[in-house]
Amino acid sequence: MKQVLMLHGWGFPATVFSPLIDLLAAEFDVSAPDRPGYAGNTVISDSYDITRLDSPVLLIGWSLGGLAALQLALRQPDKVTGLVLLAATPCFVNRPDWTLGMDNAVFDAFRKQVTDDPAIAMQQFVRLNAGRRPDRQSKKALSDLSGKASAQALLQGMSELAETDLREAVAEIDLPVLLLHAADDRVVPAAASVWLQEYIANARRLEFQSGGHAFFLQQTAAVAEHIRAMA
Repeated sequence: MKQVLMLHGWGFPATVFSPLIDLLAAEFDVSAPDRPGYAGNTVISDSYDITRLDSPVLLIGWSLGGLAALQLALRQPDKVTGLVLLAATPCFVNRPDWTLGMDNAVFDAFRKQVTDDPAIAMQQFVRLNAGRRPDRQSKKALSDLSGKASAQALLQGMSELAETDLREAVAEIDLPVLLLHAADDRVVPAAASVWLQEYIANARRLEFQSGGHAFFLQQTAAVAEHIRAMA
């Protein structure tokens, strides 16, 4: 049975993938580890770093998990059969030569809110993730999972988002890559995955019209089908 490794994003634990895992589990050996500080994983490290893959995997990464997936594929390309990147970007925060990320002032204000009141910050993040016209089920799922990370883990993740810039490195990726994004993503602009498609030689991109940053909750069946085709 082919192995699938799923890396979740900032703010929500690996169980955010549960509906997707349910559709994949009959065909794949799926693992979805929690980042340090999430869902009872109390060990906090300097970064979310999977340093060793013992056997080949199809690697799926969402948002911050997409950055981690890209880094892992660059480090161990012989152990990655392919990449599926959900709402991914090579660089989360804007820079002088990069305008496809989050505005720095907005990011800094949100980081201050996370520092001052993580619960309020996560309420805001739930709304952002759910899209402009969220369905009730997806919004409830995100809300139920929004308190599953420690404040320290949230701030560590924000540091990773602020500091990571993989734009120069991604051209080295010589693996099949599937980029899935939603047009109404208010966290990572869809244009960021358009950029990735241009700079990764074997990348293919599909865009959903709705679902927001966590579009795989609304579009679960379609996303699962694209993953099956990728494998």
